[in-house]
Amino acid sequence: MKKLMMALAVPAVLIGCSKDNKPKKPTSDNVTSLFWMQEAQVITITTVDGNPIQNAQILIGDALDAPFSGNFLTTDANGQVAIPAAWTTVESVTVAAPGYVRATYFAQEPGPISFKLRAQPTKTQYEVKGISSGLPIQDKDGFVDFALVMPAFTKLDMLAFDINNVISPQTDRISAMGQDIDVPANISLPKQSEKYSLFTITLDKPNYRIYYGQQGVNRVFAARGRFPFKSTVDALRDGAEFYELINDFKITGGAVRDIEIKSGQTKLDMPTRELNFTETKAITAPQYRADEMFIAVGIANQSGYMIPTDVKKIAQGKSANLNALTGSDQKVLGVLKRTAEMKSGNDRMSATLLPFTAGAKPEMLPLIADPTIAADGEILMPKFNTVAGVNPIATYSVLSKEEEVQQGGAKVKILQPQWEVYSQNWLERMKLPQWPNDQAIAGKKRWEVNFVGSQTASQAPVGPAMIEAATHVTHSSVSF
Repeated sequence: MKKLMMALAVPAVLIGCSKDNKPKKPTSDNVTSLFWMQEAQVITITTVDGNPIQNAQILIGDALDAPFSGNFLTTDANGQVAIPAAWTTVESVTVAAPGYVRATYFAQEPGPISFKLRAQPTKTQYEVKGISSGLPIQDKDGFVDFALVMPAFTKLDMLAFDINNVISPQTDRISAMGQDIDVPANISLPKQSEKYSLFTITLDKPNYRIYYGQQGVNRVFAARGRFPFKSTVDALRDGAEFYELINDFKITGGAVRDIEIKSGQTKLDMPTRELNFTETKAITAPQYRADEMFIAVGIANQSGYMIPTDVKKIAQGKSANLNALTGSDQKVLGVLKRTAEMKSGNDRMSATLLPFTAGAKPEMLPLIADPTIAADGEILMPKFNTVAGVNPIATYSVLSKEEEVQQGGAKVKILQPQWEVYSQNWLERMKLPQWPNDQAIAGKKRWEVNFVGSQTASQAPVGPAMIEAATHVTHSSVSF
């Protein structure tokens, strides 16, 4: 199953005093002017939700006291700090705070700026578990009905994609025909019986479990699907890979729930029949190399959260229909990968996310080589050419540490983001600023590089807005 789904910032108003030190009553015009003046003097640091971050540290430039003395700042209780008068040229700005992913924004002009830091996942893993309901189970009908429970996705999730959020690295063991079968932990298989040759096989795993790296409100999606039992078993016994069979797996609906995670374990039973993916739209695969493969995923965008409505592997130049959610903001996600890397688990990919119009035929950015790391730590980026109609808007890079965490009864390796970097256009090389008194990150690490493109020519502000403006991305990484 893992191989299957791989194819898938308030300044206060300062009022001046008269010569006798009595406050003046502000007029509408001077309130606006003074508000602007105050705003123009500060850098503001907040969480993604807009809450101020006190004691966040800010480095303007590439190193302490370079390009000017006093370039290392700390925010107040409002998450703000005055802009140094010595800052007069375009510089990188790096922001950090305990519990948040450090972020560098290249080529920032002096002036009022707001930065948002995203929370860093903890090593503590919070379990959500329960059962699924509403699957149209009929014994001995030749199909296995299942629910696949996963976090709903944002665009950032798609760029910093973690397959463990789709198909759990954890497994639960069930018995069938006297044999033990390991099933991904986030799959729910309510009790059902199917014929195989002369045997009746009973599958019974009604419970699912998934894991989050932080507390708070999260959105959960349960997909309702089915696959033909005998032909799938036969193909797998003959050595077929799951990604070769994905066209036999049909997703027909599901349900969404928001859940607030407060403790180590949270119970959440998931229905599967509240959303029905009854509409179909055609998509045509682009031309691609013989050693590559193209996967199309129907997407329903619900208030910034994206849920999959169907998935198909499509031969180059051929068309297929995808199920869609009527009345939703319909998107189509195209994914291009090297076929051999589907099996190896390499994260190299090219993706496009576009409005799903009938007869869509996405053009894909090419797959790229891995970045390399020079002796001085500089990251040398792969070179490639864009395709017609796709404008280079950003390079988004993430340095992560590989961590081993406890999920249920097993230990799992995850990538924990340490530093993310935003830059306009597509970089050829990149070097991190020298953070004061920084400690080297121990253990195995990975640099992920995303070249972000858009079908819109306008340039988005440096930062997460670049990702929201994206329609195309090509991604590779290097571990060290």
